[in-house]
Amino acid sequence: MTERFDVQRHVLGPLLTYGLWSWSANVFKPALVMKSLGLYRPNTLGQPPAPRKLDGGGPSLSKTLAEPLLLEQQPGHYDSVVEFDHCSDDYEAAVKPFSQPVFDELLGLMLNHLVPTARILDPSCGPGIEAIALARLVPDGEVVAADLSRGMVETAWRNAREAGLANMAFVQSDVGNPPAIFDGYFDAISCCLAFHHYPDGLAAVRAFRRVLRPGGMAFIADPGPKWFNDMSQPWAKLADPGFVQHRTGADFQTLFRQAGFADVYWVEALPGIGITVASS
Repeated sequence: MTERFDVQRHVLGPLLTYGLWSWSANVFKPALVMKSLGLYRPNTLGQPPAPRKLDGGGPSLSKTLAEPLLLEQQPGHYDSVVEFDHCSDDYEAAVKPFSQPVFDELLGLMLNHLVPTARILDPSCGPGIEAIALARLVPDGEVVAADLSRGMVETAWRNAREAGLANMAFVQSDVGNPPAIFDGYFDAISCCLAFHHYPDGLAAVRAFRRVLRPGGMAFIADPGPKWFNDMSQPWAKLADPGFVQHRTGADFQTLFRQAGFADVYWVEALPGIGITVASS
């Protein structure tokens, strides 16, 4: 296992980073120009959600958790994220050229629903850059940044402190088995480019529904069209630590409906990247 991680970090990791940057420059940027001209025609499944504002529960956990809440015992599958502990400080710089356009698209869909008092869960926060951006949009609410990787949670906490944000809490949490304090707590979930790391997708989606308040919404960005998944999956298996599987838009619709979500919409927001919006 250690030898594999060394290869990923020193050889395959840079190759994956180059591939992500290249895709952003040569595919995302032209697509964004087409969007600005009204020429982009995305594939969709289901009906887009009507613009409606979430209730907004206001801050609570951010007032009681002054430091990261860490697991007392690591789960048996922790080895799937241990590499993220090693790269938590450098991760954002490596993936941002690819992840930022995707997050911007995700945020564009969320803004129709957010209110200043919203409670948002980022269940795979990484170093916390996106969670921090969300926290600035809900000044009278809060963002809970969670991740199974202890290193990522601690890095996210440090980044938020440096940004001077007080409306955030940090929790080390297994996405499929979140702590009881999350139950029925959140107005929205924002999950950007993490779902393909989840060992049990249905358990994760069921947990999403459990932690959302009635009427809450989940926003999930991840690779989705079959053509992209078929092309990228061999590289992901080699170079992406913790990679489990890619899913199509139809797969996401099935998962969310099995978990009891009422309305599920999927759109290929950028070439190769789908966003699922599901209402509880």
